[in-house]
Amino acid sequence: MFKTSFKTYLFSIVLCCSCVYCFTQNTQEQHNIKGTIKLDSTWTNKVYLSLIPSFNKMYTMSNAMIVSVADIDENGHFKFDTSFLPEDERLYRIHIAKKDAPPASLIIGGDDENHIFIITQKYSNISIHKNAKTMPFHQTKISGGLSNDALDEINEISKFIDSTGVENTYLKREFITKGINEKLRFIADTSSNGLVSLYALYKSKYESNYEINKQFYTDYLEKWSHNKSSYFSEFRNSLPREDQKESYSYTNIILAICSFLLGILFSYYFWVLRKANKLKSLSVQERKIFMLLQDGKTNKEISEELNIGLSTVKSHVSNIYSKLGIKSRKEILDMNL
Repeated sequence: MFKTSFKTYLFSIVLCCSCVYCFTQNTQEQHNIKGTIKLDSTWTNKVYLSLIPSFNKMYTMSNAMIVSVADIDENGHFKFDTSFLPEDERLYRIHIAKKDAPPASLIIGGDDENHIFIITQKYSNISIHKNAKTMPFHQTKISGGLSNDALDEINEISKFIDSTGVENTYLKREFITKGINEKLRFIADTSSNGLVSLYALYKSKYESNYEINKQFYTDYLEKWSHNKSSYFSEFRNSLPREDQKESYSYTNIILAICSFLLGILFSYYFWVLRKANKLKSLSVQERKIFMLLQDGKTNKEISEELNIGLSTVKSHVSNIYSKLGIKSRKEILDMNL
């Protein structure tokens, strides 16, 4: 009796474990990115999944960025297996290509814009549905996670900037753009998801409004200081740092001083060199007379010391003036050799 009960108990445990294992396996198989997209004959029947390693590369494309390719069947269905993706959330792009274009090609803006962005990881389940054949990803519904719902909201807000149109006045467009960017900064500030937060900031063109919102970005960096992902590291490095500004200021001051001193040094060097070259132009007799002139000798004293005529001395002095570019004895006395 006891043995029968034990066998029954053991069988129940094994059966339970098998059920748990099968349930786990089935659950794992459900992790994927799938969708439905209806396309006209100008598009290929392939859809591409690309990893976006940097927000600055959201609108760049290369074959190296493509991590998976899926077929689109006759009903518009496609599916990506996500089992090979990293466990941490990252930004990805799903895109399609025109039949006459290479796979790694993006169309940015317009009716034929051929891509959407999603945030996903290994265990995400994401569904993408688009039934109309016109405008491939216009009004696409993405299901699967609050982060992608937030991306949809950010995209819709950003579209208001493009919808202002050229018929509106410049001032009106500026007001609309400013209001939208403030809304995007609010989303970035209140979002608990780092990628969503950064996505909102990049959509707000933060580089153009950094100077007038410095305190916001200072507080923002402090808030996300714990996040060490490559996305945040790149964002931190893209912002001007005050200590770098001070360093640049000190460097510029030092360079200015060095340049000034070098200017003086070179000026002095060329001045001395110029004088030396001018003295070389004097004859031997003229140099003797020049040295006597520097000693304050008169023409008569020079005539007597060198035993030459006074008129000859005057002629040599005139030549010295001409060769040295001077006009008086005082300039000779002021020359330091």
